[in-house]
Amino acid sequence: MANHHAQLAEEIVQAYTNTMRWYYSTHFQRYHKTFEKLKLHVMDKNDVLGYEEAARKGGLIPGLKGSAMATYDPFNIGRRIEILRNRTAPIMAAYQAEDDKTTHYLEFHFRHFNAALMENCSAEYTFISEFFSHKKYDQLSHIFNNIFEQTFALGRTFTKTLVDNTYDSLGILLCVRLNQDALFEMQKRRIPAAEGYLNATNMLLWPRFQLVMDAQCESLRRNINNTRMLAAVSGPAAKQSAAPHFLTQRFASLLHGLLSLSAEAGDDEPVQRSLGRLRSDFEAFLTKLSSGISDARKRERFLLNNYSLVLTIISVSTPSHPMPYQKSLTVR
Repeated sequence: MANHHAQLAEEIVQAYTNTMRWYYSTHFQRYHKTFEKLKLHVMDKNDVLGYEEAARKGGLIPGLKGSAMATYDPFNIGRRIEILRNRTAPIMAAYQAEDDKTTHYLEFHFRHFNAALMENCSAEYTFISEFFSHKKYDQLSHIFNNIFEQTFALGRTFTKTLVDNTYDSLGILLCVRLNQDALFEMQKRRIPAAEGYLNATNMLLWPRFQLVMDAQCESLRRNINNTRMLAAVSGPAAKQSAAPHFLTQRFASLLHGLLSLSAEAGDDEPVQRSLGRLRSDFEAFLTKLSSGISDARKRERFLLNNYSLVLTIISVSTPSHPMPYQKSLTVR
């Protein structure tokens, strides 16, 4: 038809484009609504390293009892990393969300929506490349972008909604890794038209990750002069403890999670700079704490116990090819 009736062939291309744009936009809007029905762990500004448990107990409305304690650990990667290892796991269908009563982390929502989107992109690009084989590459890309323009806008809005107000640094980095995997997979399948969407998604994720890591660092800096934090170590000499501070457990767990998610990352990623700042602020915090211990031996033992705890935690299941800043964390 393209050879014998070019005008009619072009009208068919346009009709197909309009139909499929409506099809994907409508169905992904419905799919998006299924995720609104799923429960989500919401991590706010209190889910940072330096928060005090008391900050979580206050109710929002005077006269009511305090909110329930969180049922999640914002600093422990735990089994959340399995979402990267099970890349071939089935994608959640829309009808399954109605019966799903589980509370999920944000990377669950991100993975299923974007995996479904990429599978449809792959199938659609393959089809139009074959069916409209008389078109050049840039023309095929134009058709593809017209079809998915509204759906990609929905995907960006969905991601922005997920990460805009969260302080879940592990969840955001998991989304980054999932997005990088998707980009690699599309390159392997030779579906270049989806790269613009995936790169735009990266531009939503990385700035938020850096902002959350800045909040983690700031929470440690605030506690350097926090009298209640210092009171946990200082006091009468006989009662001064050399046991690890509770923030050390949090710091080590978060560090372990970030390192586990960055085993194959490049040196130019924001993760390296963020962890460098986080380590410096944690060391300053420990130094300030130790200054409140009058006995020199007990002070040294306190520092040794804290750094040993960090090294013990990050040594468990830590990747065999550590990032440069992982090697530089030593007991001092």
